[in-house]
Amino acid sequence: MIVSAVLLVRLVFLMSALMLLLLSAVAWSRRGRAPEAALVTLMSICAAIYCFGASEEVAQVSLDSALFWMHVQYLGISWLPALWVLLARKHQGRSFRIWLLLAIPLIAFVGQLTNSLHGLFYSSVSFQPRPPFWVVVVDRGPISWLFLAYLYGACFYGAWIYISKFNTSRHLFRAQSFLFAFSSLPPLAGYFIYLCGWSPWNLDPAPFLLAMSVLMAFLAVIEFEFFDLVPKARSLVFNNMRDAVVVTDLQFRLIEFNSAARALLPRLGSIKRGTDATAVLCEPYGLEQVFSDPSHKLEIQMRVEGEIYHFEVQALPLSVNERQFGWAVLLSDVTDRTRLLQELRRDAQTDELTGVANRRCFVGTIETEYQRAIRHETHFSVIILDLDHFKDINDRYGHVAGDRALSGVVARIVSCLRKIDLISRYGGDEFAILLPETGAYSAFEVAERIREAVSVTPVEADGNIVHLTASLGISTHDPEHSANWVQLLDEADQAMYRAKAEGQNRVARFGRSDQSSPAS
Repeated sequence: MIVSAVLLVRLVFLMSALMLLLLSAVAWSRRGRAPEAALVTLMSICAAIYCFGASEEVAQVSLDSALFWMHVQYLGISWLPALWVLLARKHQGRSFRIWLLLAIPLIAFVGQLTNSLHGLFYSSVSFQPRPPFWVVVVDRGPISWLFLAYLYGACFYGAWIYISKFNTSRHLFRAQSFLFAFSSLPPLAGYFIYLCGWSPWNLDPAPFLLAMSVLMAFLAVIEFEFFDLVPKARSLVFNNMRDAVVVTDLQFRLIEFNSAARALLPRLGSIKRGTDATAVLCEPYGLEQVFSDPSHKLEIQMRVEGEIYHFEVQALPLSVNERQFGWAVLLSDVTDRTRLLQELRRDAQTDELTGVANRRCFVGTIETEYQRAIRHETHFSVIILDLDHFKDINDRYGHVAGDRALSGVVARIVSCLRKIDLISRYGGDEFAILLPETGAYSAFEVAERIREAVSVTPVEADGNIVHLTASLGISTHDPEHSANWVQLLDEADQAMYRAKAEGQNRVARFGRSDQSSPAS
């Protein structure tokens, strides 16, 4: 009966060791798919050594042989808490310093092995009968208590790392986190019972309870595929991508789509997998272009919840061993990028003070208008406007007042123009105005309206009311006028200087001295 009890306890401990070795083999076989596999392998081997040492210790009948197998146990158990913390932190993507974690385990291992020389690990050791067993009874020294505190602290800290992510984890990871956090509790509870002297025959039940941890670890590894995360992670990434992804076969039949695609294209929810997806992808937005040329990227606008968004669309061929089997249509939200480019483009073409086009924008626009007029044999006109005696305002009231007066004048000018007309700040107080499809007579009328609006309406300049006038010069392109756009600007400039020379506050046409409006 006595022999049977000893054999039974040894068998339980040996089975725990064998199960741990099996777990280490499974973990090692998955090392290429999960970076944590190496740590789990080391943990399992260390735990197996601990269980194997415990199985041999209970069968000893002399103190020296029992102490030897206790040394074997510490060859494994010393490193378990450090490896547990490393695993938890690495799995959660947290950084760590290995040497800090291994310092106390190294002190404990060396201290236990050399205890006969200093007595700092065990202050006393005796071998006492606890039928049917002989057990080692010790009084712990400072190193032993330090390691014990480290053991419990590390295990609870590792468990807390897993549990702290529980609420923010998806269902799959919740099961894994719970099992791995809870797996550390049974051996800790057993060791606590042993320390309190409550265990039968004063045997350490931790190796026995470690078998429960092994079962939970196996459940996490095998049932919940703790290491086989490649397909699961791929699925999670696919469903949580910000970009919309729709997968079709070569005949554009729907295979799969992610959550972002469902939100962006609600009609996907009404289409069965295996049916034609072109009604959703092609008809409303013309996306068939991206299928004919995989390298082609199409930018489209879509209204989402009442707001316009910009998307870059590309169809990527899905291939295995150079054989294409389908398409992945990606709709990437580029709204922020598009708006930034629009702002940069607007800033590059807009005068900061007045808000109208700058000289660069005007030059580009008049060149385009000139080419269009040549192609279609139409006409357009250019006005150069310069404010009279504007420098006096800056000298008298300051540049801040001058800037405000300038903005006020621009508002008067804009009120006289059509939407297709373009006004630009061409210099300090000089403006260029492009009038598409406008002949000489109509351009003269527009210029007169502008001159009158500027002269009869005073503007506010930093608390001061000032009266301004303007001199305007006009040049017109028509099919019989062979001047290019550069010459047109020069002609309008000459006409403006003639208006100033003739008394200011007037309009003059280039080459027509008889068409110059008198100052009112």
